[in-house]
Amino acid sequence: MQHPVLYGEHDLTIDEKNRLLIPAEVRRAIPPEMGESLFMGIGRNRVPWFWPEKYYEHLASKIPSGMTPGEDQLAFDQLFFAMANKLTWDKQGRILMPDKTLKRASIGKEVTMIGVRDHLELWNTAAWEAHREELERRASEIVRLGSPPPTVGEG
Repeated sequence: MQHPVLYGEHDLTIDEKNRLLIPAEVRRAIPPEMGESLFMGIGRNRVPWFWPEKYYEHLASKIPSGMTPGEDQLAFDQLFFAMANKLTWDKQGRILMPDKTLKRASIGKEVTMIGVRDHLELWNTAAWEAHREELERRASEIVRLGSPPPTVGEG
């Protein structure tokens, strides 16, 4: 299954009812066949991650399961499924952020949503700015480490 390419930085505010407006640009990037919901979990960097509904279900179906999973598989499933939430946007494009998640991730009211290829991440704006500056400082190293090696015939 192909996923939408999610990108960009969006400065947003979580309102007093814990609603977050998913930018129209982001909603348009998610094809209707991917659903009108996002699955949210806490990512490896301890900030909320969001995946389009059908893409998340596709990823979940690729993970092996069993009646008696090993400890590592059980821990993975607990981390990525027990603490996940399915969030459907309303007619205005808002999702209701679970209070538990906001507290666990120390998310305030001023947030930045970033696109990270196949998922979205939600950061406190100040934390994102500090992380972005670190990424920019390490840009040449990150490009070197994150780029695939050239294939034969390229040069």
